[in-house]
Amino acid sequence: MSDRATFFNDLLITDSGVLMRAIALFCLLIATTVADEPRVVSTEFQPLQAGVKRLTEAFEYLGHPVAAKTSAALNAAVAKEDSIAVQKALDASALFVVSINPELRVKVARGAADPILQQAGYTPVLIKVINESTVTRRLRMDSPQAGPIYAGAAEGILKRQAQTELRENENTDRERRFLNVEVFESAPMTSRLSGAKVEYLIGLIYCSEAGQREATIVFDIGQGTQDLGFRSQVPVLFTVRPALPVKMRIRDFDGKPTTAKLEFRDQDGRVYPPQARRLAPDFFFQPHIYRDDGDVVLLPPGKFQLQSGRGPEYVTTRQNVEIKAATQNTVSVQLKRWVNPAAFGYYSGDHHIHGAGCSHYDNPTQGVTPQDMFAQVKGEGLNVGCVLTWGPCYDHQRNYFSPIADTVSEPLTVLKYDLEISGFGSAALGHVCLLNLRDQTFPGSEGTSTRGWPKWTVPVMRWAKEQNGVTGYPHSALHVDPRQAAAWQIRHFDSDGDQTLSS
Repeated sequence: MSDRATFFNDLLITDSGVLMRAIALFCLLIATTVADEPRVVSTEFQPLQAGVKRLTEAFEYLGHPVAAKTSAALNAAVAKEDSIAVQKALDASALFVVSINPELRVKVARGAADPILQQAGYTPVLIKVINESTVTRRLRMDSPQAGPIYAGAAEGILKRQAQTELRENENTDRERRFLNVEVFESAPMTSRLSGAKVEYLIGLIYCSEAGQREATIVFDIGQGTQDLGFRSQVPVLFTVRPALPVKMRIRDFDGKPTTAKLEFRDQDGRVYPPQARRLAPDFFFQPHIYRDDGDVVLLPPGKFQLQSGRGPEYVTTRQNVEIKAATQNTVSVQLKRWVNPAAFGYYSGDHHIHGAGCSHYDNPTQGVTPQDMFAQVKGEGLNVGCVLTWGPCYDHQRNYFSPIADTVSEPLTVLKYDLEISGFGSAALGHVCLLNLRDQTFPGSEGTSTRGWPKWTVPVMRWAKEQNGVTGYPHSALHVDPRQAAAWQIRHFDSDGDQTLSS
């Protein structure tokens, strides 16, 4: 007898308890991940029927009407006022079966539905809830594979933009994330469980990738309500149908191809692509994206409202678009100006923009590239964009500096990298913009942000002027008092006590 056979024979004879426990654990895992025939529960018909009516209306609203066969079975069950038959009609379409016991412990099992998703779109999935506790809390749906795919955005800036939710659960560990998951709570559905023994909910799952993707889906009704032994979560191998590449045809007011600012929303106001799923060239902290003529946007089949424009000199227009499966989709945008300052010799620009820090992430990359910033500048109709390297990601972003305009520039759209003295160096008397520099390395700084910079701003402003640069203080709306600022500077940096600062 082989060693392996001897081992298993000994296990069967001498340690049958271990083997039986292993078998029991295996059966438990199977039971918690596969439930081809969800448990049918005796419950009152009227509350179930009312909930199912709202459910079918919601599926219709979401553009995923209940299948004809299921609808016929439901109608027959409703005609008989048979709650068991109603459940049997729906259970074959349930992807998840959530059970809540009297102690408010939540467990989940796989339902019988095929786990098929649509890349770049929200797929509605059916959730059966067996509520033995009659609790009326909110059912939450989550996944380790869901959440932002970036990290490092500044909390203060997102507070100012009222978008702090974009910083929740940042991807600091660089995990593979490709989902958004949520329970659909808008009308005609509700935001809380009804308390009925049986009810059906709709989950929405967004996937940014195509192909087969395994994800773990987790349910709870609040902190500490997950059942023991990982029974509140279930692994699912999804098959994700690829999104449709939608080609953009963008024409300027004069008929020439250009770049536009675009914002796609579905009938529920959801933004595409979702902001938490974005990496450059699409920025997560703004709902719009920028595309040049001929570029592509990945979208699911469906109807959308497209808002387009090109900065403050253009009219913002809206149009309804429908993306159809099994066909090549092209969306045309005709931009319209309401004013053209360049025709009178006036050119637009923004002298204070950043490719890192502020709302930008520092993970997975140290800010974004000149190509990404150029799309923003051109998409806003600016003739000049000054990207200022500052404290965050300084060592990386300074590599983009050039004494002349960046090579991505075009005759009517110029991108130049320069400096803002902020977050490093000589910022004690306020932030200073240094524009049109030929050299970004202050004498003695050795290319760093930590050595050789004077403690006050006059020397760096003088250094910029010596290069024929342009310099000045931004953030004038902060209302700094010059006298108080100067007194503070003297108190902190006048080392020889002569009431002057010389370096």
